[in-house]
Amino acid sequence: MESITLKYSKNSVLARRTIEYILSLGVFESDKLTYEKIGNLKAEQDRLVAEGKMQKPEMIVGFTPEEIKMFDNGIPMETVFKHLTEH
Repeated sequence: MESITLKYSKNSVLARRTIEYILSLGVFESDKLTYEKIGNLKAEQDRLVAEGKMQKPEMIVGFTPEEIKMFDNGIPMETVFKHLTEH
């Protein structure tokens, strides 16, 4: 499988809607960010910090059980962060 990376401004409604439309066609797949994947990324980050290859980020955000379920059900990360900023 080939992969592409798209970079766009999160403030661009046109770019976001275009990407959502393209993904809705079913031709491309979008990686879903699950709680398990976040845990794996955190473990990798901890390893890099221990090896001195990076500094530990100052901001740490915890997730509620409700937010964990949102991730596990494949809800887009943007939706979860929108939920976080509303509470």
